[in-house]
Amino acid sequence: MNSMWYSVAGRFSQELVVAGLAVALALVFAAAIPGFATWGNAMALLRSIAIIGVLALGMSVVIIGGGIDLSQIAVALVSAGVAAIMINGGFPVSIALLVGLFAAIGMGLANGWFVAYLGIPSLFATLASALLFMGAARSTLMPSTIINLPPGDGAFLVLGTNWAGVPVPALIFAVSAVVMHLFLAHLVVGRFVYAVGDNPATARLSGLPVRRLRMMTFVMAAVIGYLGGLVMVASTAMVDLGTAKSTFIFDVVLVAVAGGVSLSGARGGVASVLAGTAFVGVLLNGMSILDVNSQVQTVIKGSLLLAAIVLDSQLRPHDEEAERHSI
Repeated sequence: MNSMWYSVAGRFSQELVVAGLAVALALVFAAAIPGFATWGNAMALLRSIAIIGVLALGMSVVIIGGGIDLSQIAVALVSAGVAAIMINGGFPVSIALLVGLFAAIGMGLANGWFVAYLGIPSLFATLASALLFMGAARSTLMPSTIINLPPGDGAFLVLGTNWAGVPVPALIFAVSAVVMHLFLAHLVVGRFVYAVGDNPATARLSGLPVRRLRMMTFVMAAVIGYLGGLVMVASTAMVDLGTAKSTFIFDVVLVAVAGGVSLSGARGGVASVLAGTAFVGVLLNGMSILDVNSQVQTVIKGSLLLAAIVLDSQLRPHDEEAERHSI
């Protein structure tokens, strides 16, 4: 059975297949849904996929390194919420954004420490830390679920506007994708992340600082999550902490895994995120225009995520020996 999957994988890359499915789905929606193939909807689609795409870039780094970060949305909202509270308090935008960045880095370091030094599996560590971060924020700085930004704060809200007719979030996603591609494909430390995700025991024997590299991936996910959080806040002029209780984090995982970032680690890259973002973005946009019931949307997304996980397990079986030696 596996040999069949390997044969298929050798002829077609998952990224190309998913990108082709995204194009086919867009053509079907354009023919079947009035209003889908319009400039306004295209810009709305770009704006929506930009936010999920930025977050998926951060998630992909952790997954490639052999982990997963289910706290990313909580980190994004809490750190962006810190910045919003400071802006509301009259602090300069630059200072507020810097403090929010430090908050994101701190939460990323905590996740990395839980996983790399305490040896807690990343799935459970980040699931618990998501509750910890959000609970701590709600009980101290953010008792209200909604934090509104003051109107007219153009220095920050520009992140959610258009530039030359193109949504600024889409431009941020494009720049982030280029930077992440350079990091993963052209920097030595990026190749080290793949090595750790492939086999941490071998990477350690080769002299790589496995624990520090794993901590770095969680910090990167937190910082990129913060950027995604800022774009979300600037687009709506508010922080909605209730988003942390939604299925948004699973949308981010779906984008990464569907595009070809393997949950077994060391597979995939920016092209995978771009393909997955296009497919999931088109699907969600079409379902929104059709006003598909939210529960039905959840069933569809859950089915796709399960299918992507099954496909990933067939194409790239987990290395049990490497798992036994992982941190």
